[in-house]
Amino acid sequence: MRIVAVIPAFNEEVAIGSVVLLTGEHVDEVIVVDDGSADRTAHVAEMAGARVIRHHRNLGKGAALKTGFEAADADVIVTLDADAQHNPAEIPKLVEPILRGRPTL
Repeated sequence: MRIVAVIPAFNEEVAIGSVVLLTGEHVDEVIVVDDGSADRTAHVAEMAGARVIRHHRNLGKGAALKTGFEAADADVIVTLDADAQHNPAEIPKLVEPILRGRPTL
């Protein structure tokens, strides 16, 4: 199964690089949706290995997630915040029931 992480980001150049690198250890692809950032968020995310999609103006987290979902060619999509609020090391624990075909509610 193909697992893709979608990370909406707005002015997160300080944290996004490490979030992308750590997330990439657990998924097949990392997509960062730069939601109109005025800083170097998109550049740093690309340098860390993410596929970056840019909104030219800030449309909000919901729109950024929708853009990422539409771009992801995946069986499983995981979302994380760009500010390192979520621990990428927990991705395997999160997706394991899905991969076994027994998602929990």
